[in-house]
Amino acid sequence: MQHLTNTAIDTETYLFSVVDPATAERQSIAPTLTDWVEADIKPSRVTIAPGDDFSGILNQLHKLQMIEIQFPVFTDGRGFSTARELRERGYTGTLQATGAFILDQIEYLWRCGFNAFEFQCATQAKLAQVRLEQRQEVYQGDARQPLPLFRRRCN
Repeated sequence: MQHLTNTAIDTETYLFSVVDPATAERQSIAPTLTDWVEADIKPSRVTIAPGDDFSGILNQLHKLQMIEIQFPVFTDGRGFSTARELRERGYTGTLQATGAFILDQIEYLWRCGFNAFEFQCATQAKLAQVRLEQRQEVYQGDARQPLPLFRRRCN
C-alpha cells in the first residue's frame, strides 16, 4: 500500500492511500467484523462489510483506531449509512472507505464521516484530494455538522 499524502482541511487530517490489487496485496488487512468479535485479543482495526450487524461493537468503539467500510460496488450505499451511524454514536477514529466507490462520491463520503480513502489509482487519489480541498459549505446538516446552514447563521 502506498500512502499518497496527508492533507489537512479544516484542521482534520485525511489519508489517501493507493493499492494496486493486481500487483500488491494489502499489507495490513483489518479482520472482518465476525473475526474481530470472536478474537480473544481485540485488534485496533476492523472491516465492516455491507449488511454486517455492527451493534456488537458499539460499546467498544473507543478501542478501535480504524474502521474500514467496504463498498463492493459503487451503487451500494449502505457504507454511507454505516459511517454516519458510527459517527453519530461517538466514533472519533479513522473511518476508511475501501472498494468500489467513485470519485463523484468523495464529498458525500466526507459528509458521512469518512476521513481515509483507499484508491486503486494514484491519479484518482490526487483528484479526490483536490475535490476535498475545494469543497464548499453545504446547506444541509450531516455527520460532521448536524445543524443546517440557516441554524448555524442564527447562532
